[in-house]
Amino acid sequence: MNKYWVRICLAFALMTAAFGNNPVKAQDFLNQDWLLNPGLSNVYMQSVKKNAIFETHKFNSVEGNIGKDGTAEVRIDLASIDSGVDIRDVRMRFLLFETYKFPTATISAKLDKAKLQALATKTRIRYPLNLKLNMHGFDLDIETAVWVTRLSDSTVSVASIKPIIITAKSLGLGKNIGKLMEAVGGIPIASGSAVTFDLVFGTGALKQELAAAREVRQKQKVIEATKTISAEACETRLTVISEKSAIYFDSGSADIDRESEPVLDAVVEFANRCPSVKFNVSGHTDDIGGNRRNQRLSERRARSVVNYLTKKGVGAGRIQSAGYGDSQPVVPNNSDANRAKNRRIEFKVNKS
Repeated sequence: MNKYWVRICLAFALMTAAFGNNPVKAQDFLNQDWLLNPGLSNVYMQSVKKNAIFETHKFNSVEGNIGKDGTAEVRIDLASIDSGVDIRDVRMRFLLFETYKFPTATISAKLDKAKLQALATKTRIRYPLNLKLNMHGFDLDIETAVWVTRLSDSTVSVASIKPIIITAKSLGLGKNIGKLMEAVGGIPIASGSAVTFDLVFGTGALKQELAAAREVRQKQKVIEATKTISAEACETRLTVISEKSAIYFDSGSADIDRESEPVLDAVVEFANRCPSVKFNVSGHTDDIGGNRRNQRLSERRARSVVNYLTKKGVGAGRIQSAGYGDSQPVVPNNSDANRAKNRRIEFKVNKS
C-alpha cells in the first residue's frame, strides 16, 4: 500500500472516530441543544491602573446554552468576580458593577449554522460573531471573531481570538470608574477593559450530566452567599458600601429615597452573615444650612438608616447611630460635587 492510500485510510479512521460510522451524524452535529460546561469554561477581564499595572479578574460563575435554532446565550454572575484580593473584588462588585442592582451580564447571539457546517469535517474554524451584551441596564453590540473547535462528537469549544475591548462609558460606568479611583486614593484606572473567554459546550448524553451539575452549583451558590463571614470580611464590605455613597435622602429630610434600598439590603445581608459584629452608622452633611440644623439632620438620617436595618432583621443591639453634621468633611465644601461627597452615611465596625 503506497503512502497516498495510507493517508486516505488514516483520514477515514479519524472521521470514524469523531462521528462513528453514521454519515448523518456528522451532518446533524449542530442540530442539537447544547449546555455550557462551567468546569471547563473561563471568562477573564483585564484592567489597567497607573498606566502600567495589569490586573486579571476571573468570573467563577458562568452559565449558558445554544439552541437547535442557533440562539445562544451566556450569563455571567458579576458577583463571582475573583482577582484573589478580597477588597478589590468587593470594590469591583459594589463600586463598579453595582451588583446589588445589576447582578448579571447577559451575552446573546444568533449563530448562522450554515457557516458552521465545516465543523463536520474540520476540527477548528474561524467564525465571525455578532454579540449583544446586556449589562448595567445597557445594550452593547459587539463584532468579533472566535475559534470554534470540535473537541468530540458531543463537545465544542468557543474561544476569543483576540481580547474584546469594552469601555466604561459604553455601559454607563464612567462615574463608577471615578468611584473606584477615589477608593484607591486617586490612582488612575483605565476606562476600558479587555475581555477574553474560552467556553466549552456539551450535548447528547452530556446534557443530563451538565444539567445535574448546574443544580448542584446553584445550591452551592446559595450556601456561599449566606455562610458566615469573618469580622474582617464584614468590615471590608461595610467600608466599601460607605465608599459607594449610594444612600440618598430627600432634600432637607431624613426620609430614605427608595433608590437606596438595594444597597441597604446589601448591608442587611452582610450584617446577618457576621452576627457577632457590632457597628456604627454615622450621618454627615455639607456646610449649607447652619451647624445646628445640619447636626440634627445628620442624626435623624443616621437613625433612619438604623430603623431600616432593624426592620429588616438586624438586631438593634448591634447598631449605634451618631450624627456629625458638617464637622467631618472628606473634601472641602467648595463645589457642588464636593458637597455631594460630604453628604454621606458611613458604616464602621465597632472594635471596642
